[in-house]
Amino acid sequence: MILLINDDGIDAPGFRALYRALRRETGLPVLAVAPALERSGVSHAISIDRPLTVTPRSAAGFFGFAVDGTPTDCTKLALDRLCRVPPMLVVSGINRGPNVGRSLFYSGTVAAAMEAAVLGLPAMAVSRQVEAQTVEDGAAFAASWAKQILGKKEFAGKVVNLNLPAVASPSWGTPVVRAHGRSGFRESYRQVRDADATSDETHWRLHGDWVAGDTDDDAAALTRGQPVWSLLAPDFNTPDRALRRLIDGGARGL
Repeated sequence: MILLINDDGIDAPGFRALYRALRRETGLPVLAVAPALERSGVSHAISIDRPLTVTPRSAAGFFGFAVDGTPTDCTKLALDRLCRVPPMLVVSGINRGPNVGRSLFYSGTVAAAMEAAVLGLPAMAVSRQVEAQTVEDGAAFAASWAKQILGKKEFAGKVVNLNLPAVASPSWGTPVVRAHGRSGFRESYRQVRDADATSDETHWRLHGDWVAGDTDDDAAALTRGQPVWSLLAPDFNTPDRALRRLIDGGARGL
């Protein structure tokens, strides 16, 4: 069984297309669990101040559960209560918009997959640079690779992060593996005029300009029109020699 999550909401075209493609390509049942409404940019947030409501949703060729919570809520609730057996793979997407570079720190799509990795499961996050006229080609590509990941123990506890170019698949460049970088959107706040605002109110809206950066990272490859993979893990540790020197030096001074 495959667990499918997203952050764009249960009605998102990319989510429904990936649901169909995963069932067709893998031959496995797919449990679809997604926020009832779009919850992009909420990162790894969870709901602790209220109970969650789960509503079955069905349509032609689709059945899933809508949750009035965050993408990570969906993963946690599904794994704890909705999955009868542990899934062989947790897939999150297809997200509308890229999740490379600094976007990973805010992405509900990547966070939903990362929650599965935290629990030791293999996971895959799928995003597209912008939503193209068709989502079927991206769904088919992602599902074919999801099938390859199934059953491979080396991906347990990790997230395979796939980003697809906006153009139709015949125009894609060669797929590549690249490290996660810090380029991507350069963000700033722009003042918004609101006719209903009082004289002492100021409104600001976050705006992003796409800047690939100078290094050959995930954002740069996507900008060149290449499907790009990166492998992520829920590990916040980094070499701590500087911290140890600071602490040891402070201790000697006491």
